[in-house]
Amino acid sequence: MSGTAKRAGLAVVAVLAVVVAGGCGQATKPVVADAAPSVVSTPTPTPSPTPTASVSSPSDPRTMDLSDGVLKNKLYLAGKVPAVRCVLPRPNLTTKAGMLAYARVFVTCMDKAWAPVVERSDAYLVPPKIFAYSLHHLSATPECANPLANVDAFYRQGGLTGQICFDYDTFLGADDPVENLIDFEQLLAHEYGHHVQHSVGILTLYNELYRGRTQAGQLEVQRRKELQASCLGAAFLGANKTTFQLTGRRLAIWQNIVRHVGDEYNDAHIRDHGSRKSHAYWTLKAFTATAPAACNTFTAPPKRVS
Repeated sequence: MSGTAKRAGLAVVAVLAVVVAGGCGQATKPVVADAAPSVVSTPTPTPSPTPTASVSSPSDPRTMDLSDGVLKNKLYLAGKVPAVRCVLPRPNLTTKAGMLAYARVFVTCMDKAWAPVVERSDAYLVPPKIFAYSLHHLSATPECANPLANVDAFYRQGGLTGQICFDYDTFLGADDPVENLIDFEQLLAHEYGHHVQHSVGILTLYNELYRGRTQAGQLEVQRRKELQASCLGAAFLGANKTTFQLTGRRLAIWQNIVRHVGDEYNDAHIRDHGSRKSHAYWTLKAFTATAPAACNTFTAPPKRVS
């Protein structure tokens, strides 16, 4: 793939959730960026206990720790991601229209696979929208307004659904079209991982884990969120490896991509997405497990989210 088109060889992604954000990269020489409120500019919070919220009804008053919606989410017990039938168009990542056509079908495949899993989590999945933008022509895609200059994709949540935006310039001029396609699929799968998090409430509640933490502790929470998104994406790809021909050389390409994503390649030196070792651990495990049970990064020991 072209280093120029890929910004040092990697598609970099982020999450913009009205205020919540994060990101992850994917390819041979990653650059990772985050669209979250900068940890540097975030004042150190005054230590306080994790809040509890009263959730009551006339017949059943009870108290629930908000963090349980992240740590003990029903998603982890929802079973495997199914293999789904998808008729993919011939990939054409040489034009914006070609990328969007492929991305829309790919996202529809993920809708079909994740909907029953989310339903078993006592939640409901509303399909996200997907848009392609260019930093050179931002006015052409107002839905993707205000992207960070150093990310190649982001997820923005709002209401019951969300949207995925990707910078199509990132994938133009690739040296290896097969590697470029797999990198594109990995990027979309990661972003859809954030949509799953949003659908089951994790993306809304995870910032409760910031309470009483130092900036270093808050960065660890960010890493847990981002590693989980990649893990969920890998669970889908593993369940549907036949559809996406992730065997042989193509599987080796994907494995190489996910083994070379990490904060080591972050020019800003911010440890908000996880080391390449941690990224490889979660994605490779989930690809084999094909289930979100393999993706509870929020209860993993610190060494697994380094």
